[in-house]
Amino acid sequence: TIRHKHNPSNRGYLLSSTTMGGGTSQPLNGTKQKTYGTDNEGLKSYQNSVGGDAKGDGFRNKLLMDAATMTENQIHKLPKDQYMLLIGNSYDPDLRKKDAYDAIYKSLGLGEEGAWVKTYDMSFIFYMGGALAALIIVTFFGHPGLFLNFTKYWAFWVEQASKTVFMLLVAYVGGYIVEIYNVKVNYTRKVQHFCAYLIPLVARLFIAPSSFQKTLAESVILEWWGYWWTMLSFFVFIYPIRTRISFIDRCYSSLDRPEDRPHTIFWITSQIFLGYIIMSVYTTFMTWSGQLTARELIFIPVIITGIGDGIAEPVGRSVGGKIFSKGLKYQTAGLGSDKLYTRSFEGSFAVWITGVIAILAMWTEFFTWYHVVVALILVPGCTTIAEAYSPHTWDTPFLLSTGAGILWAQTFIPENLGLISILVVIGAHAVLMGIISWYGWTKLVLERDGKRLVPAKDPVLDL
Repeated sequence: TIRHKHNPSNRGYLLSSTTMGGGTSQPLNGTKQKTYGTDNEGLKSYQNSVGGDAKGDGFRNKLLMDAATMTENQIHKLPKDQYMLLIGNSYDPDLRKKDAYDAIYKSLGLGEEGAWVKTYDMSFIFYMGGALAALIIVTFFGHPGLFLNFTKYWAFWVEQASKTVFMLLVAYVGGYIVEIYNVKVNYTRKVQHFCAYLIPLVARLFIAPSSFQKTLAESVILEWWGYWWTMLSFFVFIYPIRTRISFIDRCYSSLDRPEDRPHTIFWITSQIFLGYIIMSVYTTFMTWSGQLTARELIFIPVIITGIGDGIAEPVGRSVGGKIFSKGLKYQTAGLGSDKLYTRSFEGSFAVWITGVIAILAMWTEFFTWYHVVVALILVPGCTTIAEAYSPHTWDTPFLLSTGAGILWAQTFIPENLGLISILVVIGAHAVLMGIISWYGWTKLVLERDGKRLVPAKDPVLDL
């Protein structure tokens, strides 16, 4: 766990929303300060008004360093002009995100030049290189035609490269609206995250009936090549690449939340990779056991993860603490970080309702009607609780494993049960869900209006 040494307790940053274009707002120290528009000229004027520039020891540099220790709520309560200073502009040398990361590395005592080699970015190079080497070796023994018969398999490689290009284009659009129109990274990041799971699954639907594969082993090899190419669209975001190519830097803006720095790449790639393992195990087992119809049920946890978890944040930020209980929310920690992050019950409800809709939309893929009922009882509720307890930005493995695990387990319920047996099965699962819900929701670390309602020491935060 990285613990930041810098103490931000005496900041004078504004912590309330302001009307842009010359309004005033009340900062923590009680001093009125002027705000400006969100365009680059306004940002630079703002910097100059407080006696600094983006490259020196002025306001932006101090803000970038202190942001490493700000809480999530503090960052999101910054006025738009200050929040945009954290976001930066990839095509403006004075507002590049490179300054933000250099400031963080400096505050961590990693130095100023070449500090990235001591971070996850360097490790990611070895991980991707090792994965590529492993895939090449396995392919030569398990599916050599991919390399030796290019005339037959060229379409497969074009498809993989196209996925990576598509992912980057989606990221660029997201980064553009973040940097230019001040759309929150929290929303555009979800789109990128969803595409990382949906695109390989959709591509698999086109690959499966083709002549690209004849055995289960070949199917798995194709699947993991697809995952590697998708991960390549995140690999290009490592420090030495994004800081040299403005296009890549803007793509990176679509997922680089200021409150996640410097863990942005680690958090998103580690959870996506683990999610790929979960998806691969589920689909491979279903294919091996001949349950090809049930195999497609993996789309349910993917939809919950991509759409449900994706809309949970905007729902939470817009109506969180306003519907179910005024001001009442709950907290979780980040993976490898001692920061606390806030979630809302309204956002969690968005996860639950998405699960219900996903199951109903795919009811024809289940064995019987009572398999649908069992899934409706367990999957939405359990995935919602799993999301509530999962570490910040690392909820994907919890959502996928919970959803896929339940869907796999319910395949063991016989298809020819009598009415009494069906009622017993449904009743037992309803009781189980009730116990899980009671225990899960009563053990959360609650907060009201930003204040924790439990002792500081709580097992939920010792993740």
